[in-house]
Amino acid sequence: MARTFEIGGLKVTRHVDKSEINAFVAGLPPEKRADLKEMLLALHEKGLITIEEKLLH
Repeated sequence: MARTFEIGGLKVTRHVDKSEINAFVAGLPPEKRADLKEMLLALHEKGLITIEEKLLH
């Protein structure tokens, strides 16, 4: 089920269904939903995604 994609130089791996991600994000305070970094960190802290820095070679 894991799906990996890139956002702003970060490698993000999703560990749950998109619907679970959407439900979690919908429950975040508006200020966290408005800031992509805050939203990604919240998802990571909950264990729904893993964030890795993409290294440039």
